Amino acid sequence: MTERLYDADSYLTEFKCKVVSLYSNDDNIYIETDRTAFFPEGGGQTSDIGELGEVHVENVQIIDGKILHFVKNSVENAEKLKNQEVLCGKIDFKKRFSDMQQHSGEHIFSGIVHSLYGYNNVGFHLGSEIVTLDFDGELNEDDICKVENLVNKTIWDNIEIRVLFPTVDELKALTYRSKIEIEGQVRIVEIPGIDVCACCAPHVNRTGEIGIVRVVNFERYKGGTRVSILCGERALYDLRHKLKQNRLVSNLTSSKQDETAAAVERLKNENEKLKYDIVGLTRELLSLKSESIKADRRIIIFDSKLQGKLLQDFAISLMDKVTEFAACFCGENGSYRYCIVSKQVNLQPLCKALNTAFSGRGGGKPEIVQGSLAGSEEAIRNFLSQLAISN
Repeated sequence: MTERLYDADSYLTEFKCKVVSLYSNDDNIYIETDRTAFFPEGGGQTSDIGELGEVHVENVQIIDGKILHFVKNSVENAEKLKNQEVLCGKIDFKKRFSDMQQHSGEHIFSGIVHSLYGYNNVGFHLGSEIVTLDFDGELNEDDICKVENLVNKTIWDNIEIRVLFPTVDELKALTYRSKIEIEGQVRIVEIPGIDVCACCAPHVNRTGEIGIVRVVNFERYKGGTRVSILCGERALYDLRHKLKQNRLVSNLTSSKQDETAAAVERLKNENEKLKYDIVGLTRELLSLKSESIKADRRIIIFDSKLQGKLLQDFAISLMDKVTEFAACFCGENGSYRYCIVSKQVNLQPLCKALNTAFSGRGGGKPEIVQGSLAGSEEAIRNFLSQLAISN
């Protein structure tokens, strides 16, 4: 069995190991070693990455009880590993430390939620962009703020994080959080006074190394609450990005940075009023246009202003001016929505023919059909102008 060096030292970045087995498929070369500092994917956390000898380790997994280092299968990598019995491993510590910050922050957050509200963390995912925690109870905004404050106080108290390997008897006497049944030696991560949890992942030595924890979102989820957090450097970059966006909004709205929400809401209300006014003016314009159109056997109109319900309303306004049908189209670049109306003709066969000719979709009643299609205005006009109609 591979010796797990990360269990004893989360900060070990370089080590030497012997190759136990090496095999490959079309995609990967799999390397099993006698010892490793690479943390394999598990418990909601992605694996470490780094180097083994001269090849890049892209992923590490536990398969059939073996820790396997995944290396891209290539002629170059195979040659570099040929006849290599001893390899020097090097962990990408930037990723490792970020993962440790996130995971340790999650333990503090989950421990405080459990102690305050009795809720369990029933789901955890440490992704490359966000960390999500799923709790089996509902938390409101005040609860989230309270927990976030206590989490950061714990960080600033710079408490030592302890890793324990209790005996079977010691484990029986210990109260700890664990999401799954664990076989064999149980590894306990303890943050005194805050949390005790079974965990296989590397953690920082002291809470102060986490820096800060920010809640970036929370929502109701499967009867409980899903909380999204960022810790340490990730929290700093996220905050920096959002403050920059807020500063830009402040400049664009000529408002103070702590008043941007009110400024945006004001602009939103003004925009909605303008849209309402534009719709009213457009209806008046289309009404005048409808009145100016002479009665005819067939009327075919293309107009980009016929947005939304205006398309149907305008088509209906022409219904009494035709002896066969009025067809109205709105769109551009050969993609159109249509509405066709008639009091004298069953439009369903016409609709089917139109859709077939122009890769369209749609349907409706005998007196009104609607849908979308693709084609040039000239081709559509010619088709409808020449189409034989049977009443």
